Amino acid sequence: MTRSGNSTLLTAAEGSSLTWRTMPEGKLRVPSPPVIGRSGNVMRIAIAGASGRLARATAEYVLEKVSPDDVVLVTRNVDALAGFAGNGVTVRYGDYDRPESLPAAFEGADRLFLVSLHELGRRVTQHRNAIDAAVAAGVRHIVYTSYIMADPADPDCPSTVVPDHLRTHELLDASGLEVTYLRMGLFAETPVTQILPPAIARGMLVDNTGHAKGAFVHRDDCAAAAAAVLASAGHEGRTYDVTGPELLGFDDLTALAAKISGRPVGYRSVPDDEFDAQLRAAGVPDDVRGMIVSFGVSLRAGYGEPLTDTVRRLTGRPARPVSDLMERHRDLLAGS
Repeated sequence: MTRSGNSTLLTAAEGSSLTWRTMPEGKLRVPSPPVIGRSGNVMRIAIAGASGRLARATAEYVLEKVSPDDVVLVTRNVDALAGFAGNGVTVRYGDYDRPESLPAAFEGADRLFLVSLHELGRRVTQHRNAIDAAVAAGVRHIVYTSYIMADPADPDCPSTVVPDHLRTHELLDASGLEVTYLRMGLFAETPVTQILPPAIARGMLVDNTGHAKGAFVHRDDCAAAAAAVLASAGHEGRTYDVTGPELLGFDDLTALAAKISGRPVGYRSVPDDEFDAQLRAAGVPDDVRGMIVSFGVSLRAGYGEPLTDTVRRLTGRPARPVSDLMERHRDLLAGS
């Protein structure tokens, strides 16, 4: 244990919990009302993968609504969440790849936020580990971040990321737990911070999406919507499509980026095989290349087009347009 001023930091070892309750001098925390479940009991919320961007942002929104005493953050990197522990949140070690670590990490939680992982093929096992541990720990309700293109009623979407989500749906449906599915839209951060800056530098964006459109959504809006579900009752058995407020194609995005950055950039859509060959020549790995190409195929088939007001209905404020995110990253887009 080390002390700094009036704060106390517990250096956490693997498998331990970290709780840091000493408040900064002169600051008083007023506890928020507890989350009350349908049984009338206080609900404790666990957020898995809490050091990830979506889960961490969700935790911040949850803590605006409930007492830190009612929140458990689960992560492979306990020290990364020391700031949360400093505000009275319990932080526990848990690793999807070490299933024996998870039941203790989820212990005492009634509701679990399960953020889908990223490694295709491997993540179904990781999700299964988390679901099995949740059952063993006595969790009653899982809120899972699915994908806008993953619809069990329409399993033929060509996107290579969809099968893992659908298999996770099956595992959750068979678990005996209450489940809420948050089918997250296309994160706007991906084109704004990863795809468009190099395209602007080259003066051209080339892909295979044609003029197909999707409802790109801010990750932060997804986090706010998730927190609203986690911190209130009545969402069991529901599926929410969480999208942005407008349908945009990559041709629209390049035009918008050119306007905001002040730099010209064109757009060209090419056939799938030509795009695949370009990615191969650029050294993109097979699985990633398949994911990118199949995304364009899926977008052209209309799988990115659901447009909802879920963010507004859950949070009380409308989803923000992609242009807001571009304005925030103007310097990145402008190459300065």
